[in-house]
Amino acid sequence: MVNYSDIHISDLKNMSLQSFTQVLIHDYYPFIYSEINKLEEYIQNLRVDYDVEVLDMLQKKIYEEFDELYRKEKLVLFPYIIKLSDEHIQSENTSAIKNTKVHYTAMLNHISKAIQIGSDFFIQSNQNHCVIELQTLLSNLKLNMIEIQDTKEKHFYSHFKEGFAF
Repeated sequence: MVNYSDIHISDLKNMSLQSFTQVLIHDYYPFIYSEINKLEEYIQNLRVDYDVEVLDMLQKKIYEEFDELYRKEKLVLFPYIIKLSDEHIQSENTSAIKNTKVHYTAMLNHISKAIQIGSDFFIQSNQNHCVIELQTLLSNLKLNMIEIQDTKEKHFYSHFKEGFAF
């Protein structure tokens, strides 16, 4: 198994489709799950000083959306595009790609809301260390998800539907 620290987005762009999907499923996505689980720990640490009910709810939604994205890609989308690749064909039906993108977009929206709440806590607390850690984790999670989605769309999904726009 590859460590997350050994994964670089630029390396992913040059992988075969089969290797790319395997690295996502076995290495990259477990890392994302661990980061989302860290959010729960940070939120618990903030509970002492702040009302974190909305933040707690957002963490659960982030997890749910990522879990749906992961399951749909692993069970439906990745096998589908690998089959298209093996057969050297494009598809007129892009619903599998669009169905996963819905969860990605919802996840990013929840992360953005959580970042805003964290910013409000930061203003109130005058540099609470837990708030800074939370903000850093959320910002990195958002950046990682944007980078990997961009890689999927530009370097892999676009090959299966000519003129496909995300």
